[in-house]
Amino acid sequence: MLISPPFLPPRADNQTEEQWLEVAMSGGEPGDGGYPVSYNLGWHGGMHMQAPVRGNTGVEPVRAIADGVVVYRRGTGEPPQAPSPDAPLSYGGRTSDGVVIIRHETEIGVVPQRNIPTRVVFFSIYMHLHTVRSTVRQGQTIYRKDELGQAGYIRGQPGRIHFEIICDDANLRKLVGRGSGLVSHASDGRSDAVFGELYFHLTESVRVYAERPPLNRPASSDGAMLEEDLFVGLRYAEGDGTPFTRGHAYVTTYRQTGTPLGAALVEPDAEYNLYRDANDISEAYPANARPVPSAVYELLRFGRIVGPDPLVPADVPHWRKIRTPAGTGWVNLNAQGVHKFSDADFPQWRDWKLIEEAEDGNCLCNAPEILRSVDFNRDGSISAEEAHTRLVAPEVKAFMKRLICKFPTEWDATTIDSCWEWLKTRSPVNLNPMTNLQFDRLRAHITALAFWKDADLQVPQHDVDGRITGFHALPSTHWHFDPREFVRIFRKCRWLSSLEFSLIYTDTYQKKVGSRLETARNALRHEVREQYRIQINQIARKYHVSASSYRLAHFLGQGAEESRTLTLMFERRSEASCNQLYSGKLGNDLPGDAFRYRGRGMKQLTGKFNYAEYWVYRGWISRESFDQSWWERRGVVRRPVISEPDVLGTDDYAVIDAGGWYWTASPHRGGPHMLSSINRVINSSRPNRENVRVVTRAINGGETGLDNREFHTDRIYRVVGDEVYQ
Repeated sequence: MLISPPFLPPRADNQTEEQWLEVAMSGGEPGDGGYPVSYNLGWHGGMHMQAPVRGNTGVEPVRAIADGVVVYRRGTGEPPQAPSPDAPLSYGGRTSDGVVIIRHETEIGVVPQRNIPTRVVFFSIYMHLHTVRSTVRQGQTIYRKDELGQAGYIRGQPGRIHFEIICDDANLRKLVGRGSGLVSHASDGRSDAVFGELYFHLTESVRVYAERPPLNRPASSDGAMLEEDLFVGLRYAEGDGTPFTRGHAYVTTYRQTGTPLGAALVEPDAEYNLYRDANDISEAYPANARPVPSAVYELLRFGRIVGPDPLVPADVPHWRKIRTPAGTGWVNLNAQGVHKFSDADFPQWRDWKLIEEAEDGNCLCNAPEILRSVDFNRDGSISAEEAHTRLVAPEVKAFMKRLICKFPTEWDATTIDSCWEWLKTRSPVNLNPMTNLQFDRLRAHITALAFWKDADLQVPQHDVDGRITGFHALPSTHWHFDPREFVRIFRKCRWLSSLEFSLIYTDTYQKKVGSRLETARNALRHEVREQYRIQINQIARKYHVSASSYRLAHFLGQGAEESRTLTLMFERRSEASCNQLYSGKLGNDLPGDAFRYRGRGMKQLTGKFNYAEYWVYRGWISRESFDQSWWERRGVVRRPVISEPDVLGTDDYAVIDAGGWYWTASPHRGGPHMLSSINRVINSSRPNRENVRVVTRAINGGETGLDNREFHTDRIYRVVGDEVYQ
């Protein structure tokens, strides 16, 4: 899933992701279109957002947040006349009635080993549009960032929309990993979707050490026990952070309530050092008992194994320095009884909670968890003053934004009386009940805005291969997300769906040479694209390439040149040509090596040096099976024996992983050098010739194919990035 806000203002230089999102999705204050309740504690299923200013030309247009299908629209491309003062759309001031609803069918991950994608369906609702673009047609596929229309009026306030995200029970379970209750501490969290911050549940019996124990020492009894259950969060910095944060890891200790135990401990360059650290841990073991470095890499990256290489022994330690109630110390995050989670679990210790409204047929909140947060004096009754005071309190706002709530839609014209009739009854929080005449005006206003019956939202059901097997109607009582938090959390996912991937590697292949653009139509088939899509997603997540749209564009743009957009997974050169190019180079020191170790895989791994190091990384050969002096070619030496180099062209996972490995390892004759990880050289700016040149040099030491690499990197960034191009 690639997702972005409904407004896309330009990103300022060195503006962080969070700073930009605050500008892009402002509004939604309590009492002014906040989520999930209003001041009178009526349910409010979405959020009122203010369109950001767009230069000197008005405000930013409303855009689709993700690819999908338009399932409902109301409105025209022409600005409507202002309604008369007594019209239903003049209730409390002018209100626009334009609506667009998009059904999004996408993916957020895959079941490990089985390669079954986790497919999800949700709806985004954009209301109070002043105009709706004529290009937005019901039944039409629409793409992320496409213009939907212009923000309109809400009770006299211009440039505003009501933005809502909803789903049914089945898709809630897929989106957040459960359908009710809390995340269990008794087992690991979901493994199909792992993204964002990682979490480790430590029981009170976990041992803490003043100094880091040896890399190959899982546990001992000489450490002090925690004596309190804690959660440890491990977050690698987002790839679009500032130059001073990229590459770092942040380790935060949370109490069971979710309260951080002090500031995060910073591990400088921890992401860039993952390959080095994985090798150091592997080599700390005896030669005949070494864990596979690629599995150790995943242990450090995810806290668990998600790929095909097993971790043997299973108790390889994962040491991290953490804060504890007694100070700081080292703990083994792979110790027995430690369970692992991520942001994809929507855990309660990060304030995520599922709230299911009692089925009383009205739109007045009666959820005890929400009422308790507003009932400041704990007398069991909430006054209007309490509601106004508590709903704006920072701690209550923080609590509300991560509630996922199930309650009836506000936009069903047939249920207005049953839903809102309580507004005519006096209560401590509703001190001025409506008269019948006032309620009639409200009814007319809601009726003018309602769409539920006309929209008839249908949820598709899929089989394991993604084929639609049927539809069912979305119930009028369904799940609502704080739309701002939904966008925030799923921007960490960046798992490419089939549709998104088809926009990145299209059927038609183009190659840029100088100013000339060569085109080959139908060069890439859908079946080939799908053959590698899951693996590319896995590898992008594994090597932190999907941490930002900038990294993803560079990785896939370079891959477009190296693999001719997945159509060339091995170098098509004659043996004579390979001998001329590679003999005596790149570790090729025997007759036939140049052809035997020609370029293979998505990144065209070339030469015996690279093959040998990747084979060690995957555990296919041991480092002790050949002499270390071979790297310098000193004297008579034992050489690495690589029996099946063609695996880099035939094993789908290895085809892609070898490219990800080279991207993060940048190997240097047997080990990582000081500047390992091409992620290190990618900054947070739109791809251009200079930064593509830097990445290209990091890959092959030269500028081979620079024109084409720049062309594809820029082209792909237009798909995965947030910038809008005219």
